[in-house]
Amino acid sequence: MALEILEQGENKLTLKGTSITFPSIYSRLELACFPDGKSMQVAFYDYQSKAVYDAGEGNIFISEIPNSSTYDVDIAAGEEQSLQLAHEKAKTELEELGYIVNIIDLPTE
Repeated sequence: MALEILEQGENKLTLKGTSITFPSIYSRLELACFPDGKSMQVAFYDYQSKAVYDAGEGNIFISEIPNSSTYDVDIAAGEEQSLQLAHEKAKTELEELGYIVNIIDLPTE
């Protein structure tokens, strides 16, 4: 799975340390599921595009979102630690910041 994050209105995606902005970025998540079953940590690894990721190039840092840093995910009653839940929680967090976010399912091959 991956996230496509799109700027919206005044919510820009600025390359850290520059004034360069992107209309969208491609983000992969790394997650840690803790044994308590009630929490996860998620780290964002952002790329200029899926093609850049596929080419094996390095990730970028976006000033406005928590790239390559971890944040805690609280799991509500009835939810289970999963890759899907991590993406849904990240999507919600970014949408609350004003971005448009799409969850991308990746081929299993």
